[in-house]
Amino acid sequence: MATKTSLSAVFLFSFIAILFAIPIQAQVPTNQTFKFINQGELGGGIVEYHATYRVIQTNSHTFYTHPFGLCFYNTTPDSYILAIRAGVPKDEVRWVWDANRNHPVREKATLSLGREGNLVLGEADGTVVWQTNTANKGVTGIKLLGNGNLVLHDKNGRFIWQSFDYPTDTLLLGQSVTTNGRNKLVSRKSDTDGSDGPYSIVLDHTGFTMYLNDTGQRLIYGGWTGTDYGSTVTFDFDIMDGFDDGIAYELVLNVNQDINAPPPPPPQSHRHLLQVRPIGNAHQINLNKLNYNATYTFLRLGSDGNLKAYTYYDKVRNMKWEESFAFFSSYFIRECALPSKCGSYGYCSRGMCVGCPSPKGLLGWSKGCAAPKLGQCKSGAKASYYKVADVEHFLSPYLDGGDGPMKVGECRAKCDKDCKCLGFFYREDTSKCVLAPLLGTLIKDVNTSVGYIKYSK
Repeated sequence: MATKTSLSAVFLFSFIAILFAIPIQAQVPTNQTFKFINQGELGGGIVEYHATYRVIQTNSHTFYTHPFGLCFYNTTPDSYILAIRAGVPKDEVRWVWDANRNHPVREKATLSLGREGNLVLGEADGTVVWQTNTANKGVTGIKLLGNGNLVLHDKNGRFIWQSFDYPTDTLLLGQSVTTNGRNKLVSRKSDTDGSDGPYSIVLDHTGFTMYLNDTGQRLIYGGWTGTDYGSTVTFDFDIMDGFDDGIAYELVLNVNQDINAPPPPPPQSHRHLLQVRPIGNAHQINLNKLNYNATYTFLRLGSDGNLKAYTYYDKVRNMKWEESFAFFSSYFIRECALPSKCGSYGYCSRGMCVGCPSPKGLLGWSKGCAAPKLGQCKSGAKASYYKVADVEHFLSPYLDGGDGPMKVGECRAKCDKDCKCLGFFYREDTSKCVLAPLLGTLIKDVNTSVGYIKYSK
């Protein structure tokens, strides 16, 4: 019979063996850990959103790889965003990634990386506002790479976490949106308010689609719809031969990167909205061609809902971030199709705001132009409308012209029954009807589309 002592020895030996069998996760070396306090001198220069900023630098890390740097910035006092900047102050600083855009922190907030490998942003009182959730996952270091990607890596250089997986409103070159992770870009509310705005561009099985959600429902207003692009869309550029043996750079979206997925058909982006230049093929969407280096370029969904690219162009004295692509522009999709082009309401022709529709006719446009204020709605009650000739709603091209065919009276009755309907648009050539829960910019259409706008007499 075994003695108690021998049993204890066997148990102790087994316990020690189990401990040695459990792999020990590597940790961040002590000299690479840090705690940065958000206080001290603020930087100046030409800064996007008229922001002030504070460069993040510790004894062990500079967090700067030209032209990218890690900073705190604010557009309103004592309200800071942890962000990556692109550019240097003398040329112009742009903000290309935000960590905590919906939850700003205050002075003396802390950014810290401990031995366990979790990058944490907290308030001065210790409240955690944002973190990478990488504790005890083998992180041994942190780097800001030359492409603007902030990474936490293991001892073999493998990325445990990267900012490229969490885009906000911007894609840097080589950065993607994916259906298996962050599948969208979301605009800011405004230059002074960096929280989530009403515009988004989303990758899903319906394509890469631009939405406006200002009424409680998502309204399509752009993008590349009607096609499945697979699980990934990546912003990048191609190099090709240019004029006089020069090099040209084509800004592109690389699509359908699933290994086993069949290629989708060519993009169907309602070509009657497009100019004559091609927009790409099944694997690529061509955005714009540049005759200068496109290495430092980012793609941004702006607070106005337009999707634009900006490229660093060092041949000019100032404002070196040049607009190098715009979805709504003279060369891609007509500018009047941007819902915000003429503010909350306005009549747009050839890219210009030319009038403010009213029950008294077309008045001169100004920023104060607004849709009529309506009284209390009673579903089914006959509403009053005023007519605006030769206009199209921004929704129409993405709804195949609307519902129908139906008579104009039936279209009107549908709007009467819907308290969210602010007006309707009727195509007399096809007898199709579009109800408008949001008006925005009305597009001049010389064909046979007529708008009927609700108002209170």
